[in-house]
Amino acid sequence: MKIIQHTTTNLIIKDSAGCLWLFGLFFVAIAGTFVIGLMGAFNNLNELNQLEQTAAWIVSLSGVAAGIWIIYSNPAIRSDFNKRESVVKITRKSLMRNETESYPLADIKDVVVKESKDDEDSPIFSVEMILSAGRTTALTKTWLRNKEELEKVVDQIKNFIN
Repeated sequence: MKIIQHTTTNLIIKDSAGCLWLFGLFFVAIAGTFVIGLMGAFNNLNELNQLEQTAAWIVSLSGVAAGIWIIYSNPAIRSDFNKRESVVKITRKSLMRNETESYPLADIKDVVVKESKDDEDSPIFSVEMILSAGRTTALTKTWLRNKEELEKVVDQIKNFIN
């Protein structure tokens, strides 16, 4: 998560999906190679019995689906805080979908760094915006480890809003 523009009237923050899209693309490319092979590109495909071919199809298609799911579920998030329009626009872009949310700046109650634990019990962090109605919306999709940098960004957002 980093600030890409900071003027007196605009603050634009971007949280990229980073290596997760490459990781998903890796799954799609490797598993896709096996799908192409099972469709006839393998020379020795006739040596596999029906059960082996079925297992290969299941594993290959599962790999392609996993890669697509990784790319789909990790969008790049752009948050545009605009004082002229008195609104924040949050745009989530991924390979197959684009979503935009808008909230008045007056409805923002707080911006916080949320803490959780990963599977090894190490702390991980994300940034959330709390609205006056009590609803929260995430400004980061992936959980990050750099708490100090996230706190600096949150402080800049709070200073900009106030």
